[in-house]
Amino acid sequence: MTLLKKLTMLLILSSAVLMLIISCNGSNQNTGMKSSGAVAMAESSMAEEMAAGLPDFNSPPVEDKNLKVEGMPEEVVWITSYPKDLSSKNTKKGGTFHTYIDEYPTTFRYTGPESNLGTRDLMWPHVGFVGENNETQEITPLAATHWAFGADNQTVYYKLNENMKWSDGVPCTADDWVFAWEVMCSPNLNDPWYNDYYSKLEVKKINDYCVSVKYLESDKLEKIILIGQTDFKPRPKHFFNGELKKDWYIEYNWKIEPTNGAYIVKESECVQGEMIVVEKVADWWGHSYPHLKNQANIQKIEYKVITGGLDIIENYFWNGEIDMLNMNFPHVWRRGATNDNVTKGYVDRWVCNYLPTSSMSGMFFNTKYPLFSNKKVRQAMYYAIDIQGMIDQALYGDYKRMHNMCNGQVAYGTDFNDHTIRKPDFNPETARKMFAEAGYSQVGSDGILKNAKGERLSFELLYGFAGHTERLSVLKEQAKKAGVEIELKLMESGAFNAFINKKHQAYWGGYAPRTWPSPWQFFGKANADKVSTNNTFGWWSPEMEKLLDVDRSGPTLAEKAENNRKIEQIVHDEALIVPGTYIDFYRCGTWKWVKLPWWGNRKFNITDDYFKYDGYMWIDEDIRQEVLKAKSEGKTFEPRVWTPSTRYIAD
Repeated sequence: MTLLKKLTMLLILSSAVLMLIISCNGSNQNTGMKSSGAVAMAESSMAEEMAAGLPDFNSPPVEDKNLKVEGMPEEVVWITSYPKDLSSKNTKKGGTFHTYIDEYPTTFRYTGPESNLGTRDLMWPHVGFVGENNETQEITPLAATHWAFGADNQTVYYKLNENMKWSDGVPCTADDWVFAWEVMCSPNLNDPWYNDYYSKLEVKKINDYCVSVKYLESDKLEKIILIGQTDFKPRPKHFFNGELKKDWYIEYNWKIEPTNGAYIVKESECVQGEMIVVEKVADWWGHSYPHLKNQANIQKIEYKVITGGLDIIENYFWNGEIDMLNMNFPHVWRRGATNDNVTKGYVDRWVCNYLPTSSMSGMFFNTKYPLFSNKKVRQAMYYAIDIQGMIDQALYGDYKRMHNMCNGQVAYGTDFNDHTIRKPDFNPETARKMFAEAGYSQVGSDGILKNAKGERLSFELLYGFAGHTERLSVLKEQAKKAGVEIELKLMESGAFNAFINKKHQAYWGGYAPRTWPSPWQFFGKANADKVSTNNTFGWWSPEMEKLLDVDRSGPTLAEKAENNRKIEQIVHDEALIVPGTYIDFYRCGTWKWVKLPWWGNRKFNITDDYFKYDGYMWIDEDIRQEVLKAKSEGKTFEPRVWTPSTRYIAD
């Protein structure tokens, strides 16, 4: 039975949760005062919306036989859809959302050298042709109001929204999509991954507001996949004066290009090394769609640079200097339960569930490092790295162990992952036997194994977040039982950059979740010896190359899934990574003025997507003032733990 079939649809409207919400109308137990302000009104309204039931998430495709587009080379059937407005009736516009990043970016570019940073999405908020319904995975209008398929089953036509403008007021037209394609294919971009990806496309202008995109690799894709292969974002041709010059990235390193998205980095308000400021685009054209009318509600977002680890970030949150705190770490969640700001009702806590989706994460091995060039050593690490012990000791048993390199990659009813792959349990005796087979049979005075040359079984584990130190310390201590020394190396600034440049021996971390496998970037021969790529393993094989060729040839969904499972088996056999952990929830704390619709996460809203400021979130400034006033006067509210997405708890 697939993971999707195992998901149980549990309605939120249980009497216990309903009573929790309705109780907001009761008296304030600590002050004896009737709660009748903005907080009480908001929670009462939320209860009413909840009682009305779930909204209609569906957005099925609809043929539009009335649309006529000039210049079309063939007769087509235009398709659109009409997603519903899922927002709360209490949604408000405006306000400032305060959050953080852990380091200031080294560039404002999102392509070119050294641009693969955690802040890339801030610099690249552009929207592509279409969106995707995060509940049903149906296609929804975005930059394009309509789409149509050519008879060759390779071409998709996109009819652009004629209201669309760049953030500087210049119309966003077909020329900007053609230019984006030319730029992404240009060697001047100095970004080989994008060169390779966009070389599979052929983009033509039909008229000012219509584009054709042909996928050159295959003519047998399902239509939903063909859209995925041909959808991409524009680039403002006028901003680059119509061409991408050689060494362009020097001139544009600290320039923010205009966007057709809802938010843009405000260069004039950013403070180097201290803060990035993002602002809402004035009169954003996207609000002309009913389903986007009440999204992207917040006016300004301030990203404060906070270094020093999770404890420091927590202090900023409890002091009210940032509005939301990730509480996925078990000790943060438990510690938060007793914080005065929670017990006195100033801060709400949230638990949202979703289809658990994880890309590669865990302990990555660099095969260019001599120790990990030995396949037997890597395989022995399966027995020497105690992932389950880490979960039990450092993570309170809240997390789950990953066995495959990825999991939960489900798209359009197809599961791409091999659920039969299992990693062995921690077994130091078996590990020692395998290390001996690899030549590490001698025991040093400190208990660490070494080979006949006196080379110790020791490696440096690079990681970039101080909050991981406790869990990695468990792995370090347990590995000693197998004769392995792990030297923990925390690099709070630049760790990921060092990782993709192969300046690591082993690395603890991971990539953002993806429902769609994209294996070539991680295992392709073309990137094995290059820096600043995602083949951080420095590994390739002829067998893998054949499978990657299949993946890149435009297979059907079923063929891609079968091929991807073969790729996963090779990665398992080669022991390139010891998979870490995953979760099927997102837990956080928010100050009471951060508001969201009651229905919670959607099935494919992975990780913290429900809490993105460009979604349905809004800031209630009336509640902010009420909470701050109550806090100064010693008044309190009922503590709240919101659990809006229980319909996606897996059995």
